[in-house]
Parts: sequence; C-alpha cells; structure tokens
Amino acid sequence: MSSPAPLQQTLDAEAPLDGPLVRAEGALRIGRFLVLEVLGRGNMGVVYAAYDEALDRRVALKVIRRDIAGRESVRRRMLREAQGLARLSHPNVVQVYEVGELSGHVFIAMEYLPGRTIGEWLAAEPRDWRAILDVFVQAGRGLAAAHAAKLVHRDFKPKSV
Repeated sequence: MSSPAPLQQTLDAEAPLDGPLVRAEGALRIGRFLVLEVLGRGNMGVVYAAYDEALDRRVALKVIRRDIAGRESVRRRMLREAQGLARLSHPNVVQVYEVGELSGHVFIAMEYLPGRTIGEWLAAEPRDWRAILDVFVQAGRGLAAAHAAKLVHRDFKPKSV
C-alpha cells in the first residue's frame, strides 16, 4: 500500500479527483470510500483500491475523468453498463456494487480482486500452453457472459483483464 504522501502526489499530479477528493482526518476520500492506493490508469480514468467503511470491505473504485464524465452520453452509457454488470453474476466477471456521481465525476464501485492482470501474469514467467489456454478460456467465458447480457467490454486486452 502506498503511503499518504506519494498517493496524494499521484492524485494531485493526475488531478482526476480535483472535485470529489476530500481529505478528512488525514485520509483521502471519495464519498464514503477511503482511498488506499492507485491500481491503474486508462483512457477513461483511474482505478483506486478503496475501503468501504459502511460495508467493511475493500473495493475497486473506477473514477471517470471529468472531461469525459461531463458528457451526458458518457454518463448514460456508464450508468447502463454499471446496471447491466450489477445484474450479471458470473465467476469470471467483476461484481458492480454501486455507481454514482460526485462533483462532476462518475464513479463505479466494484469488487476488488487482488492479483495481476493477464498481461502481468504472462510476463512473470514462462507458461505452459495449457495454463495459458485455461486462463484465456476463463476470460473468454466472462466476456461471453457479458455479451449474452448485451454488454460490450470496450477495452478487452491482457492489460485490462
């Protein structure tokens, strides 16, 4: 876990949370979520590990960039996708717990899954083709379940799976 100073510097440098980020009693917060660390960055925004104090669990918090979230079409799409994912229950698809808006930023609170992306897993060491096939089949099953629910993953690649 990152210490508060480097995390604050990362947040300040990225500025995706210039509105909803609140420092309360030395902690960084997005609404009721306590920000723990940056998990990843993408074209749409930043994903943070966070702690949901109300439900006593760790979550992944995806915060959409303000310049994108300000578009009504993007907000509607994110809401539809979050609603669809919230209805979908599959062992290879992350669960969505909440979608919201705070100070012009759209955020999605999702199941936190510790571990690596498929890309990191592949790069870590040589893998037997059977192991690779097994992992890719699992990912494909999750993607197929999403497609069956009429959801489209717009960024399906080893770095984001």
